[in-house]
Amino acid sequence: KKICDKLDEQGINMLFTVGGDGTQGAAHLLYEEALRRGMKVSIVGVPKSIDNDILFFDKTFGFDTAVAAASDIIRNAWVEATSCFKGVGIVKLMGRDAGFVAMNAALASTIVDLVLIPEVSVSMEDIMLHVDATLKDKNFMVIAVAEGAGQEHVATGKNDSTGHTIYGDIGTHLRDQINSHLKPEGGRSFYIDPSYIIRSCTIRPNDHIYCTRLARDAVHTAMRGYTGVVVGPIHNVIVLVPAKLIAMGKRKVSVNSSAWQSCVQTCNMPYALTGLSQSKKK
Repeated sequence: KKICDKLDEQGINMLFTVGGDGTQGAAHLLYEEALRRGMKVSIVGVPKSIDNDILFFDKTFGFDTAVAAASDIIRNAWVEATSCFKGVGIVKLMGRDAGFVAMNAALASTIVDLVLIPEVSVSMEDIMLHVDATLKDKNFMVIAVAEGAGQEHVATGKNDSTGHTIYGDIGTHLRDQINSHLKPEGGRSFYIDPSYIIRSCTIRPNDHIYCTRLARDAVHTAMRGYTGVVVGPIHNVIVLVPAKLIAMGKRKVSVNSSAWQSCVQTCNMPYALTGLSQSKKK
């Protein structure tokens, strides 16, 4: 109500909301309040989530740039891992509830041996078996882990002030577990947490073009009088989706998808770490 008051007070007739399901959920509430008041204002959303977890749309802007930056950092981990006896490079990447960044960065780099994502629950025992097998085969290993993966091992049981779950640090947990496991034989891990670096770098050309495309379409949508919608591509065609539908949840990596299966095969991951057994149970 306060936001609508301010929009009315300042004579604003177009509002653009840039964000994911939470932002667009709030935009839908604004739309409903503005509609109730009979306000002549267009509220148009632009999908934005570095995790690429927004429902329906092909991808969010900035995702390709983040994947490119992440794949470069994975190569740094590869250099470290290959520099010593039984070296394991670990890179923790953004991906709180979806593993799109980790999966695509692994596919882009082609040098990852294990990808851990939130959609797949795994046991530490199975991870260590894969670590041992990979080190036996080539004496080094690279792991990409999404920040939301493996929460069954590091759950905090706490929520922040907004009610969101406070996730445990799977990256440092995995580092410590692998170090303890390898210590008797002299191996070790090299842990890299780039955090916001993958999304605060210079934008890549394709993302720049895509971002400006979304911006133009959002403005055209508002000027045509549409409201309560989000603009974005489905099969590369820009469409309008009601904001309330975007707010319904998050998009996830499907373990049965060709993208995830390509990742599994590229990394030569064992069946126990693919999530396929979980999929069959469902």
